[in-house]
Amino acid sequence: MTSPSIMVIDPSLNHPEVSSFNQMTNLSTISFNYHLPVMSDKSSMINSIEKACGIIILGSAASVHDNNDWQHKLREVLDKAIKLEIPTLGICFGHQFLAHHFNGKVDCLWKNEEKKGVREVKILPNRLLGQSSKGTLIYAHKEGVTKCPSNFDIIGSSHMINVEAIEHHTKPIWGFQTHIEASWSFAKRQGIEKEIYLRTRDFGLKILSKFFKYIEL
Repeated sequence: MTSPSIMVIDPSLNHPEVSSFNQMTNLSTISFNYHLPVMSDKSSMINSIEKACGIIILGSAASVHDNNDWQHKLREVLDKAIKLEIPTLGICFGHQFLAHHFNGKVDCLWKNEEKKGVREVKILPNRLLGQSSKGTLIYAHKEGVTKCPSNFDIIGSSHMINVEAIEHHTKPIWGFQTHIEASWSFAKRQGIEKEIYLRTRDFGLKILSKFFKYIEL
């Protein structure tokens, strides 16, 4: 019998985040599998969902408003995950996709300009992390969640955007706008210096580790 595994869905349009995936696999004893729906097989997500014990949806240069075929497949996966109560974590595009799926609003934030860098994010007490915390994290996006879905709480904010992180009222579903999974390879492509990246890494990995611990429990 195949053991349950964590599905990592990478909706990259041109640069698979393999380094970030490899970094995540070092944080848990649970097995992982990797899906690349835009650049590879769209159906692999559907074929794996029944055996998933957790799902992570990574970032993408795509918009949740694009309405592409692979996004329809991703909605199918998410609907199945919700029905099966599979813990789900959305990061950047994944965060926006979750909010959009639950009838929140996603829109351009800075006159359609993409911004990159690091910013301090304040996290409120929540079921995933427990007590409040704050830390510096990497961001790279032009769209964001401008209206939180009614069945979610806002659990994170920053001086740049109000909806930095969300948590479903009852289901094990969370979203983070910043790149909590960022590898050094990803950070370099965003123009982040290594010293600055290292300051962001621990806080991001702490959040990811809490998600994996939640699954393990």
